[in-house]
Amino acid sequence: MADIRLTKAYELEWKDLAGGVKYKFIASGSKFMTGIGIAKPGSGETWHKHTEDVEETYYVLTGQGTISWKTDGGEVRSLDFSAGDALYLPHGIENEFVNTGDDELRLLFNITKAEKLRE
Repeated sequence: MADIRLTKAYELEWKDLAGGVKYKFIASGSKFMTGIGIAKPGSGETWHKHTEDVEETYYVLTGQGTISWKTDGGEVRSLDFSAGDALYLPHGIENEFVNTGDDELRLLFNITKAEKLRE
């Protein structure tokens, strides 16, 4: 039986993504990773696509934004979201998001653990 792990998230270093998002993974298991992401107003995560093994969820802690994705036919669709909303991103979907508010956007996210996260 495995032990329970405790992470002092405030001790972990922030990492940067293209588009201006800062993030850190705060917990992980054998099949998933949990992280926190922060985007300043006007910043976000640029277009990217996860591999077929990767699914992702977001819970919006504070702020608001717009997420966009491309359908199989190449059509771009968008949804607005705000604090208290939860989003599910299926595997293999190309997407981006941007903070459309005046304050920081803070997200809690879970992502499938895989050797390669992005294509």
